[in-house]
Amino acid sequence: MAKPEARRLLNTRMAMPPAHLAMVFLVDPMTSRRSHPFSVRKPVTAAKNTCKSFAGWRLFHPKVGALLAFMALSAMLMLPAQAAEWNIDQLMHSLAQTKSGHANFVEEKFITMLEKPVESSGRLRFIAPDTLEMHTLKPKTEVMFVQGDTLTMDHQGIQLQDHPELLAFIDSIRGTLTGNRQMLEQFFSLSLEGSENNWTLTMLPKQKKVADVIQHILVNGSDNTVTSIDVLKTNHDRSLITINKAVSP
Repeated sequence: MAKPEARRLLNTRMAMPPAHLAMVFLVDPMTSRRSHPFSVRKPVTAAKNTCKSFAGWRLFHPKVGALLAFMALSAMLMLPAQAAEWNIDQLMHSLAQTKSGHANFVEEKFITMLEKPVESSGRLRFIAPDTLEMHTLKPKTEVMFVQGDTLTMDHQGIQLQDHPELLAFIDSIRGTLTGNRQMLEQFFSLSLEGSENNWTLTMLPKQKKVADVIQHILVNGSDNTVTSIDVLKTNHDRSLITINKAVSP
């Protein structure tokens, strides 16, 4: 071929519009023939070619298809694993790693008959599996000590088995602080929301005697630290215990 003629043909091909060049990577699904931009075609507009490529053609390049399939499969495999990482078992296991601890607490009691909440504060101590001490310092000194099924307050012992609603309230605190799921599920149905860094454990009473007094308990926390315990009673009174500055004893 003469050099001028070859140059003219090359210039013609290089000037092909993008709509034609894109057809190099497209295949006709009806005929399984690769569409080549330099084949003889009836004149059509670029807009028609573009519409046709989306409507009746598909990507043919095998490496592109393999990459897309790999990415889709990876996403499908990763999502269930991520969803299964954080659940009640994981939370309880994380909380149970702390066998004992000290913290400061502030309790606000919202009583329907009062305009302002009644506030008290003090120190809290717990030792797994069932020891809890709440030492109130303000507005007056008071010590509540629980070990097993016995509550001691003002040097008087109370058997918690005779007061299931009180036992449920106390177990909601010590069961959460020590990561004791069995203790919690004696009285409550559990559900967990949020992430590992910001979670809420909801407790709904199972037993009628407890449900007559407590509507629900919400425990909030981050990682293996409980930050608050919110108790809503059926009479609409509410107790919010905020726990902070937890340190090892």
